[in-house]
Amino acid sequence: MKDFFVIFVLALFTTINSFAVTNKTSLKGGVSYTSANIEGLEGTEDDMRGIGFNTHFGHKWKYFEVDLSSYIYWGNIDDLTFQANGESIMGSGSFRHVSFGPVLKYHTQYPKLFKNWTPFIGLGPVWSLQTVKFDNFTSSGSSFNSDQKLTFESFGGLVVVGLQEQLKNNEAHPVFVEFMYSYKKARKVVVVDASDSVETEIISTEKGQRKLNGHFFMVSVGMTIF
Repeated sequence: MKDFFVIFVLALFTTINSFAVTNKTSLKGGVSYTSANIEGLEGTEDDMRGIGFNTHFGHKWKYFEVDLSSYIYWGNIDDLTFQANGESIMGSGSFRHVSFGPVLKYHTQYPKLFKNWTPFIGLGPVWSLQTVKFDNFTSSGSSFNSDQKLTFESFGGLVVVGLQEQLKNNEAHPVFVEFMYSYKKARKVVVVDASDSVETEIISTEKGQRKLNGHFFMVSVGMTIF
């Protein structure tokens, strides 16, 4: 397995260098629609829908592209159970998701669809912060209140499949369509005092927790900004 990985890396860099004459650095942005299945404690789960936007700053060779991608979207959750600061909390409210990570993409030259559109695939690790602010909830304890929110630090991976318009330069603002799947598990849950919109205070932190798991499906449409 180790030898295969070394060979793969060497082949990748050899391929990238061979297409260095086509170097392009760009910033792309798009709007997105997300459908997610989020799992809480005690067998609770919810199918969330959300809208948002994403950005991709990276470098493209002839076939390969490396991006630093970010994804932000908002939605609502219903009747999910979490555990934080020694309490079991069940409720409904707003859900905000911010994630980022490096994505390695491979652009094919064929088949060319719709005249100058070609497919690409990609994958990479992803880190995220997921925040839940309850509109209504019940708790097994007395310390959690409506001025507090839960923030989960999560880690996982993503796979993307898409189509991108192939134009001569970035100034023509090529358009892309992207379908993404990601899976994440929470590694840490933080209770935050959100009563002050200017200053936030961390009330408790629990590491090594996996209190929020999720399957996220996204469709995004965007273009090259520069």
